[in-house]
Amino acid sequence: MRIIRWFIIAFSTYSRIPMARIKWKEGDSAYSLLFFPFVGVSIGLLLFLINGIAPLCDLPDLVRILLTLWIPLAVTGGIHVDGFMDTEDALRSYADPAKKLEILKDPHIGAFAVIGLVKHYLLLAAGISVILCCFPSDQRILLLLCLIFVMSRCLSGLTSIYFRKAKKDGMLYASAAKTPGVVSAALILQLLLCASFMVWSRPVSGLAVLLTFAVITVFYRHMAYGNFDGVTGDTAGYYLTVSETAAVLALAAASFIC
Repeated sequence: MRIIRWFIIAFSTYSRIPMARIKWKEGDSAYSLLFFPFVGVSIGLLLFLINGIAPLCDLPDLVRILLTLWIPLAVTGGIHVDGFMDTEDALRSYADPAKKLEILKDPHIGAFAVIGLVKHYLLLAAGISVILCCFPSDQRILLLLCLIFVMSRCLSGLTSIYFRKAKKDGMLYASAAKTPGVVSAALILQLLLCASFMVWSRPVSGLAVLLTFAVITVFYRHMAYGNFDGVTGDTAGYYLTVSETAAVLALAAASFIC
């Protein structure tokens, strides 16, 4: 029953998929990270359904591209995009870390957040277009695309656990500050399974995706520590958004070149 409760809490927190209403108990928030990557699995399954199974895969390319962009937003409710936009506003303020943390809490959005989001989705659309239009019958590349949304959540959970926290309150601190070792181990195991399948399926493209995730993770740590003195829930959303886009572009580029 505890496992079912943690599963429900994970999907209630990180997705818009309807779940049964339950009473939370102490520690449930931390254990729910066990199932954070399963939100990515849900996204991946829907993407594979749209792009890899007839008759949906016979839809016009533009329709499938737009649906592929829409599905992650529909499943998650855009919770990660909200963090991305807040972080973009804070970074473009060029203020001190304390002021930037205040900007993260501001419910309003600024011009830089909108500009950043537009740039992000143009790049993401470009990468997805290459994958879906240039390799319409290669299901291995499609599987790698689907797994990107799982791997990003494995890494987002791990960075939230192991990276220094910018503040001692908020959802991220409640979920990741005192995470049991079994949660970290489960996330690492899920990450290794994703990485192994990627490399086994298409070695060059898989390694390109893994290297991109590694570079973005290092960049994220440097950015968060330098600008906010640590990570927050909003910066976690920023990391998720940026890493997914970078990984999709890396997959598109590596597959196209090879």
